[in-house]
Amino acid sequence: MGLQKFRDLEEARQALWTEGADPDLHLRIQRLWALSVRLAPLGIPRGLRKFRTIEEANEDREAWVRRRVRAIKRRTLP
Repeated sequence: MGLQKFRDLEEARQALWTEGADPDLHLRIQRLWALSVRLAPLGIPRGLRKFRTIEEANEDREAWVRRRVRAIKRRTLP
């Protein structure tokens, strides 16, 4: 990626926009997702799971979110 210079913040902001018909858009999205996975792996439990109530499902989701937050903190904090 080349270096770009901007005269002001608005010019830089406009440079971030990409047209939907841009042939390189899928590559940019693919690189963004690859970077996000390396920075913060999701760790979402895989597979189909059944719950008796919505509350039980919400508790399960909150538990794995807490585990993920703890794992990210361990990796990033000294």
